[in-house]
Amino acid sequence: MYIEQTDLEKGIFPEVLKVISRDPENIAQAIREAMEEVAAYLSSRFKIYEEYQLTGENRNILVVKMVREVALYNCYNIANPSTIPESKESRYKGVIAFLKDVQSERAGIDGLSRLDSSTATGSSFLKYGCNTRRKNSFN
Repeated sequence: MYIEQTDLEKGIFPEVLKVISRDPENIAQAIREAMEEVAAYLSSRFKIYEEYQLTGENRNILVVKMVREVALYNCYNIANPSTIPESKESRYKGVIAFLKDVQSERAGIDGLSRLDSSTATGSSFLKYGCNTRRKNSFN
């Protein structure tokens, strides 16, 4: 897998991770969910599944950090969603906000392979309209 338990332990104490996850399979599930959540935002612009094939030092540090934060948030959700620390919740919201900025091309991630223009989904948003009609009389 792209992220392992040892990567998660860089963002939380190992004993806390063990308590909140209750089972090693829960950790693996949280990591899989985090990878898919991050990919949902990045796959429209980048070849994220190629990035997920990399291991060790070849991985993009920023993507590793984002997947780790989302996975830790998912681990807390498994344990008890009402006891998520405020710091973890704010970090999760920050990651999601950054992913939305990357998706809308207001931010970027260096080192990730971009999709070529023929396969990029792009934005199909189109705004149209007019100004409110004025009532003028020149009598």
